[in-house]
Amino acid sequence: MSHLRQLKRKTNALLAGLGNSPDEVAESLRTAGIRGVPRDNRTCAVALYVSALMGSEPGIRSVSVGHCSMAITMVKPTDLRPAGRLLIQLPKPVRRFVAAFDDRRYPLVVAGQGPEPATGQVVVRRATTY
Repeated sequence: MSHLRQLKRKTNALLAGLGNSPDEVAESLRTAGIRGVPRDNRTCAVALYVSALMGSEPGIRSVSVGHCSMAITMVKPTDLRPAGRLLIQLPKPVRRFVAAFDDRRYPLVVAGQGPEPATGQVVVRRATTY
């Protein structure tokens, strides 16, 4: 199996594992200590979550989230030159979460809103780029 296919499968599994409803997705992100910025493709809570879990994967430059899909920008690990984009469809619960998140309906996962996470949790506020 190619590296891109493996990466796509891993990303799909991460996204599917967030939950079966927008509320479950929000709770999964909150539990993970993720806080993002609504209406920002690279600092959306979902983009930050995937970046945090897959940022060490060689060849990933950035992760951005749209309304229906996620784009992972790839680079060649040897010289860091652009190597294309991997597009991944968001599962329906994640799509619905993103729409609600952009409307600020989940303040517990919005950076700078709601109570701070419990001690020991990591608050990710910006996407990891290489």
